[in-house]
Amino acid sequence: MATPPTRLSPEEVRAELLRLRQGPALGHPGAVTALSVPLKSLLLARTPTLSHTASETTRLVAALRRAIDALTPHERRYAAADFNLLGEHSWPTLTERQESLARVLGCSAKTVRRHAGQALDTLALLISDGSYVTETPAPASAAPVTGTAPDDGTSRFFGITTGSRVDVICSALPVTDRPRQHPSDPLYARYAGFADLDALFYVRVHLAQRFPAATIRDFHPGEYYNAEPDSLIILGAPDRNSAYAEFGPHLPYRFTPPSDPAITFSDGQEIRLAPLWAPEGELLADLSVITRLTLDQGTTVVLIGGCLTLGVLGAAKCLLNGDRGRRNTAYLDAAASGGDLVAVTATRKVGGITDTPDLAATEPLLLLTRDPAGNFTTRLDNTARYTVGQPTQNRFNAGQCAPGPGWRA
Repeated sequence: MATPPTRLSPEEVRAELLRLRQGPALGHPGAVTALSVPLKSLLLARTPTLSHTASETTRLVAALRRAIDALTPHERRYAAADFNLLGEHSWPTLTERQESLARVLGCSAKTVRRHAGQALDTLALLISDGSYVTETPAPASAAPVTGTAPDDGTSRFFGITTGSRVDVICSALPVTDRPRQHPSDPLYARYAGFADLDALFYVRVHLAQRFPAATIRDFHPGEYYNAEPDSLIILGAPDRNSAYAEFGPHLPYRFTPPSDPAITFSDGQEIRLAPLWAPEGELLADLSVITRLTLDQGTTVVLIGGCLTLGVLGAAKCLLNGDRGRRNTAYLDAAASGGDLVAVTATRKVGGITDTPDLAATEPLLLLTRDPAGNFTTRLDNTARYTVGQPTQNRFNAGQCAPGPGWRA
């Protein structure tokens, strides 16, 4: 009969993690052999099933990685750098890794150390009580051939965990298009002034299903006040959502006016992607734009945008549509190593159905992530797939688009 692992307090686990993250940390996997026998037993008892040939060292590293992956994107960034799991911050000492991360974030090393300490506290608690293990992992051989992502892919992408505060800011109709109602009117409908309602209700319903313990509130831009949520989700486009427009200086793209809807990226060369229309005037496809920004204060900001309403709904479905949404969020999170990103996909309407892309099967049209210098850099450019027949000068080389001043908290 197997003996249950010894119970360790968060303080005991933290003391060992402090020693482990010194020097090369997990950049030299053999460092885990210095862990105490009780902590090794605790980690091995919660290790995902690996090949029977896997060494104890491999299993211990896998368990630590799993615990780090359970952190919020904000804390995971600091922990991953501390334990030497990020290539761009791979230095032989903890001090060098923290200074490298500070340069990218545009803050002091002292600030990084403070956030890293908080992340270490959370990690020690997770390992101590095993709260990052939600169920016994299935053997690798039993994994579905569809490549379905684990349930926490959406959690990691949005930065939402149990008890998180989530604010959703939806776009608003122009004042001239809103019903002339006063809140005291008997037939007053608050949502009558919202735009992109399909996307708003889709996001609200699916977030409530996925995170029943989270506090989720919705606003139109004119009524929102900053309550420092754990996750801030913004729907629409800058022309109809002033909250979206406030992020404009920090983004590597611009939406053109609604009279000629399109999205443009430029840096020397320029690409302009616009909705596709049938000769009869029917909308065939719109651009869906997914942007994730992680603030130093811990808030994850997700901009769910599109040139038109179809693109906004398509972006929402891309992130939240059942197993496909989990695959897509896991794909994007991995592509950006848990950091900031911009992804552009095409959302098509087929027979009245808004088609949902599967990014694991078909790559985005465009994918940008932040590089070590803090600029957005193109990782994937498949825009030729969408721009067939358009002028060649629309080809895109995003290069580096520097964030605006004051971007980092």
